[in-house]
Amino acid sequence: MGRRISENEFIRAYDELADDIFRFCAFQVRDRERARELMQDAFMRTWMYLEAGNEIENLKAFLYKTARNLSINEAVRSKARSLEELQENVGYDPADEESSTPQDAAEASILLQHLSALSEDAQEVLTLRYMNGLAVKEIGEILGAAPNTISVRIHRALEELRKRMHA
Repeated sequence: MGRRISENEFIRAYDELADDIFRFCAFQVRDRERARELMQDAFMRTWMYLEAGNEIENLKAFLYKTARNLSINEAVRSKARSLEELQENVGYDPADEESSTPQDAAEASILLQHLSALSEDAQEVLTLRYMNGLAVKEIGEILGAAPNTISVRIHRALEELRKRMHA
């Protein structure tokens, strides 16, 4: 079912995905340095899995799933932090995005505040879909759910986010 991944393919995946997986981990654990360690650990564990002779069907989904599991373990050990800590520790500031106006930056900040008020499951599917740009099928592989289930989760999370923003 899976296939052998060459060293060159793995290196190419690192070059293409390291930043995205770092951002995913940073959003999950809200600590820039710890997120970098988790990203590196996800790649290291994946490489060790491959070196042990195992095969992987979808390397991108496998890496995200590994990073997700590491992030979950980390989150259990630490308490939730506020948006201010996210901006301070991760360096995420909606104003840093390619906003053309101060109004865009303010709207992004409000969106992030409302997003952080959603359930962890809702935050996760929206982050994977819209911040990391993953396809529904890939998210399903990462979370171990059918694509239809993921589509429903995304739809419900968006509806909840819309309600919060219009309230």
